[in-house]
Amino acid sequence: MSSIILSPKKIARLLFMEQVKWTIWFLSFMFVIYIVVVTFASGPHSSFIDLTNFSNGSSGIYMLIIGILTTSSFFYYYMQQGATRKNFFLGTIISSALIAIAITVILILLTFILQFISGWAGWNIHGQELDFTSSFSAFIYTFVRLAIMHLIYFLIGWMIGLTFYRLGWLYGLLSIACSILLLAITGILIEVTHFSFFTNIINLPAFIATPLSLVLIVLLFGVNYRLIKDVTVKI
Repeated sequence: MSSIILSPKKIARLLFMEQVKWTIWFLSFMFVIYIVVVTFASGPHSSFIDLTNFSNGSSGIYMLIIGILTTSSFFYYYMQQGATRKNFFLGTIISSALIAIAITVILILLTFILQFISGWAGWNIHGQELDFTSSFSAFIYTFVRLAIMHLIYFLIGWMIGLTFYRLGWLYGLLSIACSILLLAITGILIEVTHFSFFTNIINLPAFIATPLSLVLIVLLFGVNYRLIKDVTVKI
């Protein structure tokens, strides 16, 4: 298998197919846990957040973890198959965006389904700040925020994995400290995360927060490309 065959598009497809399997398992567990909690804790005066709110913290951590695992689990394998570092980088970028969109779509669809059957099942489910059933614009706003959050978490995890791989454990630990700061910044920009350390102090409107989130994504692209572009492949 040559590097010509392993184009960014092909690498993205292979990575996405593998990572979407992990994602289905993760979301299945989250769905079962949510159903169990809502079913056994339901009562006349009980009220529950919807599945999207229930899962957004754990789904972000999940994306962080698979970002970390991308280097250790896939980089050496694709280098063995003849892929170039640039193609692997581009393929990972594409697959990470697809996974971020996929996990967001699945979460929102499951939330819609649960909200429709909640009356029949006797569940009192409310959406809190993520009330995307009220209007189409609210749905789009929620979707974009969640997809961006998932992508940023993946890229931060990927940065951690690349730093450990390229520079060793000391710089890897420093990258974790840096990642905590980046997660805090993400919490300011996207308030649906559970790392919103400063949201009570700083409250940015959407027309400022969304462009800044895109700038953060581009910066993470640049950092990760710098880490991977001439890294030594460890045997």
